[in-house]
Amino acid sequence: MRNVTLRRASLDAIIAQAEREFPHECCGFILAGAGFEEVRPIRNIQNEKHAEDPAAFPRDARTAFLMEPREHLAALNEIDRRKLRLAVVYHSHPDHDAYFSPTDRAQACSFDPDEPDYPDTAYVVMSVRDGRFVRAAAFVWEPVRKEFVETNLQFEA
Repeated sequence: MRNVTLRRASLDAIIAQAEREFPHECCGFILAGAGFEEVRPIRNIQNEKHAEDPAAFPRDARTAFLMEPREHLAALNEIDRRKLRLAVVYHSHPDHDAYFSPTDRAQACSFDPDEPDYPDTAYVVMSVRDGRFVRAAAFVWEPVRKEFVETNLQFEA
């Protein structure tokens, strides 16, 4: 199982976003390339969708996230255009632990429930309680078990 290594500045940026957007979930990507790592926050539109159609979107942004589609697509297009990779998909769990929930798995495997949309991408979940960062955990796809498993999250300068 592979470790996930992030620059300390990237972790600091996603922690700041998670604390700023508390009590709602935050979300985004970390793009990477040769000597390059950039945090790309993406707006969580879960509250908007919930307000428009509570039957179709029963959860609000305190317990769910939905990335704004244009921002999501723009980041993926940039990855293709600049020949980068989608290193991390991240989001926060306000007032909950840093774990990979069944909903997180379903979103990560949106096209095929048995395979992730981005099999080489790590998923980072942050626990934020009372507006303060508590813990970050990284999850990677384990193809033999066909499941996301927690792995070691390391930091570099």
